[in-house]
Amino acid sequence: MRQLAAECGLSVATVSRALRSGAKASAETRQRVQEAAERLGYAFNPYVGQMMSGLRRGKREVVLGNLAFLWWDDAPALDASHTGATRRHALARAAELGYSVSEFSLRRQTPAALVRVMGHRGIRGVLILSPMSAVGKSHLRVKLDDFACVSIGWSLYSPAFHRVRFDHFQATRLAIHHARRKFGERLAVLVDRRFDQRSDRSCRAAFLSHHPGGPAAAAKLVFDTAHLDARKLRRAYEEGRFTGLIALNEGQLPREFFQWFPREQMIYLDDPGSSASFGRVDLRHDLLGRWAVDQLVGTIQRQETGEPEVPLTIFVPPRWVPGPR
Repeated sequence: MRQLAAECGLSVATVSRALRSGAKASAETRQRVQEAAERLGYAFNPYVGQMMSGLRRGKREVVLGNLAFLWWDDAPALDASHTGATRRHALARAAELGYSVSEFSLRRQTPAALVRVMGHRGIRGVLILSPMSAVGKSHLRVKLDDFACVSIGWSLYSPAFHRVRFDHFQATRLAIHHARRKFGERLAVLVDRRFDQRSDRSCRAAFLSHHPGGPAAAAKLVFDTAHLDARKLRRAYEEGRFTGLIALNEGQLPREFFQWFPREQMIYLDDPGSSASFGRVDLRHDLLGRWAVDQLVGTIQRQETGEPEVPLTIFVPPRWVPGPR
């Protein structure tokens, strides 16, 4: 900051005010300082300013620091994907709260090296973006006893950290609520146990408990992608057993499916909105990222580290989006 002040011909105090949001400084001074900062490669750290201000006032204040986003794979590179959307909103929320972020991939570092690097960077909280598609249970082999931790989704079975996840039960219930007006009891669902099995079971349970025809009728209208007989599915449709179909997204369907099934009779639970359909459920990937950061910051502030005695799960509420009329 002294170098920046010398470059601008201003006092350090004036430069500090020009860099702080809400501080009194003229627009001309702000622009002058910001241009010099960009030229010199200076990045203002609000926590250093907060710490020094507290020290000058003679009282110690908590200086929040760096967060770690721990990716199970290299999904962040897929910016156009749902996972990429979750990442963008998580990063935006962390920035709003004043946190810097370091990102790591479990595929690229050993557990010991990962913990060592996070310790050197002063990281206090770790957001674990576990596999978004995982059969069975995932186990994290990284010792995070000294960090506040929150995971996204239910794929991470152990350690059992606090988690934020989609509400697939409510998403399915919401889809049935809107679809029953058009399809009545002739409503089927295509599930996929090859992915997160807990979410799959939530979807099945909602379909059985909220189907207009009751559990017995609903059980005959559940089709599983893992063992799907496309001819049996088509025969059920042609016999009139169902006219509306709930599925995760269009990619879950057989390639030839739309040769005989109308697109406008589809109801999707996790489609980006580009597919023609009767309607879809927005699982809220934006809230997933933002709420995960909020939960992590709360865990840090409560000074909780490692695996909690009673893990807390926060469900992100879905919303209905009707298809084009």
